[in-house]
This record gives sequence, structure tokens and C-alpha cells, in this order.
Amino acid sequence: MFQTLFEPGSIGKMTLKNRIIMAPISTNLAGGDGTVSDELIFHYAERARGGVGLITVENVCLAYPLACHGAAQPRIDDDAFIPGLRRLADAIHQGGAKAAAELTHPGMSAGLRYIRGETPVAPSAVPRPKDGLVPRALSHTEVVEVVGQYVQAARRAYEAGFDAVELQACHGLLINQFLSPLTNKRQDEYGGSRENRVRFLVEIVVGIKRHVGSDFPVMVRLVAEDMLEGGLTLEDGRWFARRLEEAGADAIHPDFGLGGKEKRLEPMPYPQAWRVYLAAEIKKAVSIPVIAVGVIREPRVAEEILEAGKADFVALGRALIADPDWPNKARAGEEQAIRRCIGCNECVMARHVEDAPLRCSLNATVGRRPEACRLERAKTPKRVLIIGGGPAGMEAARVAALRGHRVALYERETHLGGMLNVAAVPPGKEKLNWITEYFAHELPRLGVEIHLGEAMDAERVRALNPDVVIVATGSEPAIPDIPGVDGPNVLVAQELLARRMRFTGQRFALVGGGMLGLETAAYLATQGNAVAVLKRYETIGRSIEPLYRDHLLRDLKEHGVEIITRVEVKAIQAEGVLVRDQTGEERVVPADRVVLARGAKPADKLVQELRDFNPLVIGDAVQPRKIINAISEGFVTAQFI
Repeated sequence: MFQTLFEPGSIGKMTLKNRIIMAPISTNLAGGDGTVSDELIFHYAERARGGVGLITVENVCLAYPLACHGAAQPRIDDDAFIPGLRRLADAIHQGGAKAAAELTHPGMSAGLRYIRGETPVAPSAVPRPKDGLVPRALSHTEVVEVVGQYVQAARRAYEAGFDAVELQACHGLLINQFLSPLTNKRQDEYGGSRENRVRFLVEIVVGIKRHVGSDFPVMVRLVAEDMLEGGLTLEDGRWFARRLEEAGADAIHPDFGLGGKEKRLEPMPYPQAWRVYLAAEIKKAVSIPVIAVGVIREPRVAEEILEAGKADFVALGRALIADPDWPNKARAGEEQAIRRCIGCNECVMARHVEDAPLRCSLNATVGRRPEACRLERAKTPKRVLIIGGGPAGMEAARVAALRGHRVALYERETHLGGMLNVAAVPPGKEKLNWITEYFAHELPRLGVEIHLGEAMDAERVRALNPDVVIVATGSEPAIPDIPGVDGPNVLVAQELLARRMRFTGQRFALVGGGMLGLETAAYLATQGNAVAVLKRYETIGRSIEPLYRDHLLRDLKEHGVEIITRVEVKAIQAEGVLVRDQTGEERVVPADRVVLARGAKPADKLVQELRDFNPLVIGDAVQPRKIINAISEGFVTAQFI
């Protein structure tokens, strides 16, 4: 099964046991001083043991502080860091994988909070699009020095036992800035023509080969095209790839360049493998291996890419965060056992927004210390009753069963999933069904008794007399106290989505502008309805992951959804919704139907009735929050019962 995916493959003189590469994903797990930590080693060792052929360690800092590109980034700018890096490489090798280090310099894209008050450097003093800050142009002498920094970083990686390096030459970072005419306005031999603009990168490749050895593989994560007008095109990408092959590069890993943040950190609605066309185009230009990356979540998709000749290797990033054992499960033909990344971007929020350690909605062990991830067999197996089949209850059942407990899960609906079945209905949210599909496969395999369509009450719990009761009953709609809320023209968002109700040509007003309201608006607008969202505050979707929020708001705008902010809903009437704005003026927003989307509250009635059992309460039954909270609480609770 997946024969091509598990064929050995070579990059230069390096032979990999299969065609799966772990793409570099920053973790913020290094020490604050850039040293390799136990958490960082554990993170990569787990993925190595999962069966991947090559692990590309996250963006390693090659010049402190100007090349810093994260809150807790491993450093490679001094020989003092070699012993720690050697520990990391050794751990990856012991896990059965080869190790590469991604050498990164952000240039003008450096976060000011990381570079200790210095001015970011760049090929030219071109203002940054995001904030207008003007970087300092590197002098000719400094350009040569930075080339040397890359070469010395590669030398340290080699001495630390790494099998290869990858040069970060996309995503709008320094090498990309030299390549792109939008950011490179130099008048010397490093600017102007394509040959001049690629010179910086070529000198790095040639320098590494000369100083470290021609057999040491150098991969290039190359910008295949910029996403800004006037930037690099696919033809530029192909030309650069050919030139790099001539210079001695051993593999090309194509991706987006300037302006492509959403395109490389895709929110959930993006389809699988949509970025693979970049690899297919670059592969037409070179004979060295090409690596495809971008929302590759399932083995069959990876196999199809390779069989079609679109790439020689596939790179998995977030897929291996969600499930380190993805390769081993695929090799064994156990596709259904894979925890498929849903693209919720909690990992992106942690790394890029909060400067926090990496985390994952589906995998509660990500970012934690090794001892906090351990699941030990229970000395005394217990009878565990779990009430509720949403994400919290399902994860608690999985972990409790792994620990050897006898687990019975009761769900009042006729299917597992809880609120996931509602959340998966709006456009682009279908991947949420993957969570339920995973547990529906795993729980029976682990021996969990699943009782569907069976509501549980206190009397029945007492009759069963379990040793442990876990209440994961989730949430229920929060109904605001508004005159007219019980009118015949009023619907509740959760019920509307759960029943997959369809309408055409009607006017809707949604009361509530959080994620529930905005996604319900998208659901109704795509059916051909006129939709207005009413929101009390001026900010929109402030609690939503930024990339998805921007995608969602853009989609709502394209479908003509009107978002009315800073209004207080006074009453729901037959002709629409009476609102009052901040000036005190009242008016009616016309609507045929009104949808309540004011969020949810805990469905915790059973908790009060079972006080004598001291139930463990998890997930939305505590407080409605995110999937990551539900699964994390399910994991930790079952870990210690």
C-alpha cells in the first residue's frame, strides 16, 4: 500500500528510507538563550520515531540578534551551540530519520521584539508593507559577511551531525528579498538582473559546498512566485531553480514568497494539496529532486502527487504536529487511525501571535515536557463512565482506554461528535468531521463501549455505579433576554446548522457577531439569502485566529453580507430587529427571519445532580471554549484517573 510513498529516495548523497519529509515548523521550544532544550529534543524525536524519512529542524538562527525570527529559536551562530545541536541530531537519528537544519535570516521581516531594538536589514531600504518601517540596506561588505554566516552555520550543522541543510529562500525572508525586484533595488552586482539578484543565494550554495564538502546536501526552500503585484512569477521561479541546480543545489522545495502569509499558513477552508502546482511547475525545469508541500493531510493524496510525477518527495508540517505516527500508520495501511490536521491554526496562533510554545488542538502532548505526555497503565483498572460524545468525552475515553480502564461512553444523539457536527456545517469547515471520524475508528478498536442515542440521567448513573464519572455534556445555546425572542420568525443558530436548514431569497438578521454568527451568516449567504449581522461592539471576530478571520470576512464581503456594528438589539419584531445605535437613534433592520447567535452556555444540569459522585467535568460543560480546550482537558483528566 502506498508503494511510491515508501520507496527509498535520494537527495544528493543522502538516502532517505521513504519519500516523506517533515517540513520546518517553528516551535518556540528552544531555550530562551537559543540552546537546545529537552522539550525540543522530545518534540523531534517523537516525529522521528513516527517513521518520517527526513526531519527539517525549524528555522535556526544564524546571526544573533539580527537574524532572530522567533521568541525561542534555536541558534547556530556560534560553535558553543554545536553540542546541543548534536544532541538533537542524535535523537533524530536514534528515531530512525535523517536530520536537516533550516538556515534562516528574516532580513526586513524581522520582528522588532526579537532583534533587541536594532533596525532590520535588507537588500535595499524599501519600506515594509506591514508597517512602513524602513530597513537598513546591507552594504556590499555586509552582504559578503552574511554569505559567510550561512556558510559557517552549515559547517556547524555538519559538525553537529546533521545530514543536510535547507536554505530558507521564500516566505518574504532575506534571500527572498534579494531575489524579488520588489525589495531588491540595489545597483551593485547583487541587484538588477535575475542573475544579479540570485547571486547572493548562489554564493551561499557554492560557499557551503566549498567549505563543508560537495557531498553535504544543500536543499533550497525556494520562492516559486511572489503574491504581490510586480513580484516574482513562476517563470522566475523556474529560472532560479535551474540556476541553483547549476550551482550545486541538491533539491528544490518550492513555496510562496512576498505577500503569501495566508497562502502558506492556510486556514481550514483551503483544499488539500492546493499548493502542489508550484512543485509541478518547478519540476519541469530541473532534474534534481523537488519537494511538494502544502495541506497534504492523507496518504492517498501524498501517493497521488508522487505517482503523477508532480514531485519526488512530499513535505508534511502540521500533519506531523497533529499525528507524529502518520508515516508508520500509512505504511501499515491504517489510514483511519491517522489524526488528520484540520487546519485550525492553533499552532500558528501560538508561534506567530502569542510567542508561546507550539500547541495543537488535536494532539494534547504537543509542546509539553516528556513526563507530562506519558500514559502509564493503571495499577487498578476502573469502571469509567463518560457522559457526552463530543471532543472532550471522546478524548477522555481514548486515553482512559489506553491506560487499561473499562470505559463506557454514553451519547444522547445517534452519532458521536457533539458540537463538532454543528461546527462542521458552515462553508469550508468540513475538515472538522475528520475529528469525529478518527475517534469513531479508535474508540471501538480500544474496547470502549459506545452507547449512542441513550440519554443519561442521575438515576441511571447511580444504577450503573461506576468508579469514575466524567461529565462532558457540552453546551447549549445561550438565549438572550430580548422582547420577541420566542417569536415564530426566530431561529437559533446551533439548531439551524444542526438541522442543515436551507433557505433561498430571504432576508436574515443575525443577532451576534462572534464566530458562530459570522459562520452562520456565511452558511445562509451562500444559499442566496440577504444577510445582516448585528454586533454590539465595533471589533469583529477578535477571538478568531487572524488568518481564518480575514478569510471569513473576505468571503462574507464577497457574498454581500452586511455587518452592522455598535448597535444594541432592543426587540425582535415581525418585520425585523429593532436596534439602537450609539447616538440613541432607533431603527428596524428588516428581516424575514432572525437568527440568535449569542454563543453558548454549559449544559451542566447533570453535574449538579451528581454531586455525590464527585464527577469530573470537562470541555464545554465547564465553559464553552475551543476544541483545543476540550481535547486537552479530556487528555489530562483521563491521564490521572
